[in-house]
Order: sequence, then C-alpha cells, then structure tokens
Amino acid sequence: MQSDRGNPRLKFLDRYVGIPVAGALGLGHRLRGRHALPSSWTSVGVLLISGIGDTVVATGVLTDLRARFPDARIVLFVTANNASFARLLTTPDEIVELPVRQVWRAVQEIRARDLDVIVDLSAWRRFDAILARLSGAETCIGLRTPGQFRHYGYDIVVDHERRHEIENDRRLVAAMGLTSVAEPSVPMDPAAVAPLADPYVVFHLWPGGANFEERSWPIASWKALAREMAARALTVVLTGGPNEFDITQAIVDDWIASGIPARNAIGTSWDTSLAWLAFSTGVVSVNTGVMHVAAALGAPTIALNGPTSGTRWGPRGPFTRCVASPMVPDGYLNLGFEHDERFAHCMDAITVPMVLEAWDSLRSEAAIAGR
Repeated sequence: MQSDRGNPRLKFLDRYVGIPVAGALGLGHRLRGRHALPSSWTSVGVLLISGIGDTVVATGVLTDLRARFPDARIVLFVTANNASFARLLTTPDEIVELPVRQVWRAVQEIRARDLDVIVDLSAWRRFDAILARLSGAETCIGLRTPGQFRHYGYDIVVDHERRHEIENDRRLVAAMGLTSVAEPSVPMDPAAVAPLADPYVVFHLWPGGANFEERSWPIASWKALAREMAARALTVVLTGGPNEFDITQAIVDDWIASGIPARNAIGTSWDTSLAWLAFSTGVVSVNTGVMHVAAALGAPTIALNGPTSGTRWGPRGPFTRCVASPMVPDGYLNLGFEHDERFAHCMDAITVPMVLEAWDSLRSEAAIAGR
C-alpha cells in the first residue's frame, strides 16, 4: 500500500519488534558460523523495499550485475511503494512485489525463488534484514548501520557510510567480487515523442515519505519561479502522484488566471511521465523520486534541498544542480526520517534568484553539450 511508506505504526513495530527478532535470528551465526560467498552461484535476489528514488539509484548496480554475470538469474524484490516504477526495468529476470504487512507470506515469496545469494540494499529497516535472513539463500549480504541493530543475520556485513547512497550500493555488490561504476539509468521507449511541441519546464512540488512539510518549497515561491520561466517563453508542467491531482489542478488554475502558461500532467502512465521529463527543457524538483528519474533520463535537473543532503541523496545524471538551503547547507537527515525543529522552515530560505542562477548555469552547460 502506498500509505505504508512513512507509516509511524509500521516504523514503531520495525524498531521495537524488529530489533529483537533480528538479534535472535543472528544467534544461528554464533553456532554455525557465517557463510562465505559460494564458489559458484547462479541466482541472486536484490531486496529493494523502498521508494522510487532508491530504486533509480540502484539501477547502477543492477546494470553492472547483469553485465558481469550475464547468465545469472536476478530477482528484484519490491513493495507497492516502488513496484510500478520497478516494472519498467529490464535488467532483472523477475520482479516480485512483497506484502509489507504479511511477513511470513513475504518470506515464502522469497524462498520460492531458491536463491543462492541475497543482497539487501536498505540501510535501516529491520524488516528487510529479517527477510534476508529467512530467505533460504546460502549467503546474505547487507549493511551494518550505526544505531539500527539490524545486521546480526547477515553472512557478509558491509558498514554503511555517510556518502552518496549509490556508493553504499556499490560496496555491497563489491562483496560479490563486482566493481560497480555504472550510473543510474531509466529505460525508455525509443519511439517516445515529446508530449508538447512548445518548450516547457517540469516542476515537481511534492516530496514523498517522511518530513513532507519540511521538504516542501512554499507555493508562493513556485509561482514566482513559474512567472520567471514564462518570461523565458516556457510552459510550466506540473507532475505529482495521483493523490496530488486536485491540489495541483488548483495551482495550475491559479497560475493560468495569473497569465502563466501551465499544465497538470498528473494521472498519466509511467511511459508518458517519462516522456514529459525526458523531453523537457529542464526539471526543477524537491528532493524526491521524480528528481532521480529526471536526472537518470538525462534531463537537466535542479534539486531543491532543505533537510535532505545533496551529497547523500543528490541527483545523478549528466546535467544536475543542487540548490541548498543556506540554513542547513548539507541537510541534517541521515537515514531520512529524523526531525530537527530548528530547521522546520529551512526550505523557505531558498530564494527564487538562487534557483534561477542555478537554472541559467545548468541550461548554458546543457546547451554547450547539445542538450
């Protein structure tokens, strides 16, 4: 269920039930020892029970896994949060949607794939670590993250580092003998065409997951930026999730009434959404999944970062910029769910001139490269 992401009850259970369960499951290692990577293996499961942004970032290691082990069977495990996007990916041989609220059924789904190795890409949830331990795979690989008490059941433990999350993904697959260097990528229909003939810019106003309000830029600032884009002869196209259609339409109606050419692109298929991003003059977004998708497609992408660190979760692509809040230049979030009241309004400190400066610089760079 989409609402399960950031669900406080599930987070409570994950911590206060998940920690003792993960610890208990790790006792077996004290008796039998940890399993090394098999000398030969033919199947690998990748646990990616997270949001769209993490899924985009993980496409780098998935690409390298396929290139290095072309005959291996790769199974990607996801949830309702990222399943619709994950199904666009062509690298895995199979994509399995797991039920977040039914642990034993999720375990059965994984065990039915008869895996040799399983790699858990998540950094903090005990739920994922428990699934990996109960997967039936000969070798489990996962992260030890300070303060999360989740790593006890892994055979191969990799310490989580405060670097861009793609680097943690790369270090996990390095435990399989793979040097991963590929950047995130999103497959797209080669026959796709621009959904709008005139030049346009895409705005994505809506952050996903926790700390929604702290990670949102004021609507008044978006409107002022839209007016500047209109002065540059660009139509403004707004994207978002299905639940944001009505509020987005109200914004579009207000902007049109103010003389700003605007469109609401919510409610389209993923293929159409990718086309809106890929053929745009550029994308301005809060730090969320759509930002990662746009950057991976090669669209000039500007990320507005308040509590989120651009160093840790910035867009990866050929043409990107991060505009950080001067109140907290490298954010304060570590794993994504923390809260600091001192920076509750840090996004307000990002000004329209700051974004326009980044836009003009990025567009000049893209134009030189022929984009």
